[in-house]
Amino acid sequence: MSDTQEIHRRLLVLFKNHSEMADAYIAKFGTEINMKNIQSIRAEFPDAGDAGSAETDAGPEQTGEPEVEAPKNVMDIVFKFNDKAFETPVGDPTRESPLYPRVVDCPICNKWGLNSQELRAKSLSVLNDPFMAPVYKSTGQYQEINYLLASVTVCSGCFLASPDRKDFVLYNRTTRENQKSQLAQSPQVIREIKEATDQRKAFFEKTGIGDALFQLPRSHAAAIVSYQFADIRAETEVGAKIQGAHFKRGNYWTRIGLLCRQVGMDDRLPLQIAMEHFKTAYYISDFPKIDLECQTLYILFNLHLYFGKAKEAYDYLNVMDKTRQDLEKSDAPNTGEHLASIKKWLGQGRLRWEDREAPNFWKTPGIG
Repeated sequence: MSDTQEIHRRLLVLFKNHSEMADAYIAKFGTEINMKNIQSIRAEFPDAGDAGSAETDAGPEQTGEPEVEAPKNVMDIVFKFNDKAFETPVGDPTRESPLYPRVVDCPICNKWGLNSQELRAKSLSVLNDPFMAPVYKSTGQYQEINYLLASVTVCSGCFLASPDRKDFVLYNRTTRENQKSQLAQSPQVIREIKEATDQRKAFFEKTGIGDALFQLPRSHAAAIVSYQFADIRAETEVGAKIQGAHFKRGNYWTRIGLLCRQVGMDDRLPLQIAMEHFKTAYYISDFPKIDLECQTLYILFNLHLYFGKAKEAYDYLNVMDKTRQDLEKSDAPNTGEHLASIKKWLGQGRLRWEDREAPNFWKTPGIG
């Protein structure tokens, strides 16, 4: 698939499947997607409306719950937690913990010996909620622990946070040397995270979460705040154009949504934020692997359904199906992996669409 065809495919989502609008965009602005230019083309086609936003069998658009507008600054988002969110689940003491300590150091403030916990291989099974956030279950031998409550490492000195241990300085037992943080590959990221330390400290005070942020496993409230700090880091990566940063941010917020749901809190704001990040990731093709792009289309399909936007949800199925058709016709090499991935996620999306009226359609594993 050529670059022009690929951009045309992405533009179809933005222009509600109006191919003439996508053609006009490419003719006028080329193959770089810019939202200002998108608005310009929409102004040139005022009568386009939503006529092409779904096939006739997509059914009427659902009304759903109103969307919650997210604050522009991520540090303005302070959750009001219920009592259950502050409870720290206790595992069965007769069983072995699925977690083991992994000592890491901070690449920003050089604080060493941070409290970090890894998950033992095959110690827990994983189911996914409709937005691909993981729900952890015991395999029998180990305690049942929600790893989302321990997955994010947070520096108690400067509040650098990430669920990826490679973002910290690791000790390599094989070479017996410290392994540099992968953040060091971008001096801009390191510099800007350092410069924003006081802002992160101020946000920590604003949350009121206290030392619970550094106790593992955490309460749901502290885990939510830990993912907010991870998102603050990823926002810096977005500014430095680090590949995959938008995709990371979307995933952090679907996990926050799941954590909210698990304690009976409203998940709409986190999922609305996640949807915007996933949209941006798709529009600019911000993916290190092709399967993640296909997965993102599936997540966006589910998010739009969740917010009552059936027509827009169906658009993402159409995009996946059009991609499948193009790949099946393509003579380009190395299309097999892409085709297999799009077929997998398209198949799951079609099953979800067919079952969308089922009573337990939005059921999260482990809840209710």
